[in-house]
This record gives sequence, structure tokens and C-alpha cells, in this order.
Amino acid sequence: MRGKELLTEDQRTEFVRIPDDMSESELETYYTFSQYDLEIIKRHRRDHNRLGFAIQLCVLRYPGWSLSDVGLIPDYIIEYIARQINVNPYSFSLYAQREPTKHEHMEEIRQVYGYQNFSLGNYRKVAQFLLNHALQNENSMYLLRTAQEELRNQKIILPGMTTIERLVWETRQRAEERIFKSLTCTLSKWQKQKLDKLIDPFVDNRKTPFAWLRELPGQSSPEAFLKVINRLEYIRDLKLEINTEQIHPNRLLQLSRIGARYEPHSFRRFKEKKKYAILVAYLVTLSQDLIDQAI
Repeated sequence: MRGKELLTEDQRTEFVRIPDDMSESELETYYTFSQYDLEIIKRHRRDHNRLGFAIQLCVLRYPGWSLSDVGLIPDYIIEYIARQINVNPYSFSLYAQREPTKHEHMEEIRQVYGYQNFSLGNYRKVAQFLLNHALQNENSMYLLRTAQEELRNQKIILPGMTTIERLVWETRQRAEERIFKSLTCTLSKWQKQKLDKLIDPFVDNRKTPFAWLRELPGQSSPEAFLKVINRLEYIRDLKLEINTEQIHPNRLLQLSRIGARYEPHSFRRFKEKKKYAILVAYLVTLSQDLIDQAI
């Protein structure tokens, strides 16, 4: 995928659209009006204006974009909203044709409910909020949903999906850099050389030390115990002194699983800091696993 885009066009569309199968509980949560809401809605003349205003308010609350961005509103949503304000759901078709009225109502909602347009200041605030989540979990979909929910909670009208993707991409990069720095900042030149040798093949049998470390020791036996101890001593000889307290356990585990998944030659395509960070995370986690196996 190019640049800082994290989604396909189909995925992007799914984020913005209202689902066709929301549960009764979700309808009540997002689209049920308070007495105050009903009083505001009833100020408007004609059924189609009341219904249109109500629907605009609802889509700002969930999924969080303006009515123009969300596009087609499912019939069951229109009917659910129309029942609450006692109007004909079919009148919405007339409202949808009146762009000036839609803009006027949007401005009224901003004034009455405190909604605001997305700004550079919002971008920075949400990025800082999101950083704490990215330090725990790098999953793009999780971070996109978290950013979307935070913007809704702050009553900020959601920007284009590609803007949210860029926000998540940049924040995830910042989190990654911070984690990589924590894992590699104490490495000496000698330790980096030893880590490089982990993924270099042995001359005799072309097996890398990394592949040897990943081999299962087998069923419980004196021989298996010795294999565990040999591997543990190999890791300890690297003298890794990493302060993992600064790294969320979930992120350390995620990096360790990457290390367990990739073949030794795959590490050569990583940038130096990422390569060493993944290797260190894997070795730190493996060391604890070997201790547990030995016990």
C-alpha cells in the first residue's frame, strides 16, 4: 500500500458507512434521543426538516462523520429515528435534496451541541492520546477504531478517512521508534556483532545460531534439559541488560512473535534498529521461556 494509507478502498468505505445490521442495543445506544434532543428537534417546521435534523445529529454521534460523508442511510435507521419524533420516514427523501437546509442544520448542531471541525490542534491532541495506545498495541485496525472513538468522544466531526490513517501511521511510527530505542540503546558494538552472527549461517552445516535457538528441546529428559541450559547460557553470554519496564508487555510479546515467525535471512531487509530490537525482544522472551522449561 502506498504512503501512509493503511486501508483498501473497500475497508475505507466500511469505516464510514452505517452497518446494515445494527443490533437493538446499538440502536438504543447511538440513536435514542433524550428529552432535550426532542425539544431541539421539535423547534423545526415540517416533518422532513425535523427528520433531517434528527438524522444529522445521529450520524454525527455515530459513526461520527457528517451526513454528506456517510451517504446512504439504511431504511431501518430512518424508521427508528422517525418513530421517536413521530414523523413519516419517507419524508427524508425531500430533505436529502435541500443542501442549504442541511448546511444550516449542521451549523445549528455545532452551536447547540458543541461539535467542532477537525483542526491541526485536534490532530496533535489525538496523536498524543493515541501514542499511549500504540505503545501497547501496534494493530492498525485497533488504532484506527481508537482514534475514531476518541474524536467522537471529543465531539470533533471526523475528517476524511485517509487523514485518520495518516494520523495512525505517524503515531505508530513514533511508538515504534521509542520502543526500538528502549531495546537497543544499551547495545555495545560487540553485542551488535554477536546479534548479527545470530542470523549468519554456520560454515559447517549452514544452520544459523538463531535457527538453533528456536529448535524445540524435545520431551522432558536429561538430554532435553541440557539443550535448554545450552541455549540459556548462549543468550546470557550476550550480556543483554535491557530495561523492559519501559516497554508494555504486550508490545514486547508482539515483537518477540515477529522474531519467532521470521526466518534468519528475513532480518537482513530490516533497518538496523528494527533488526536489533526484534532480536533483543525475542531473546529476552526466549530466555524467560527457557528458564520456565528448565524448572
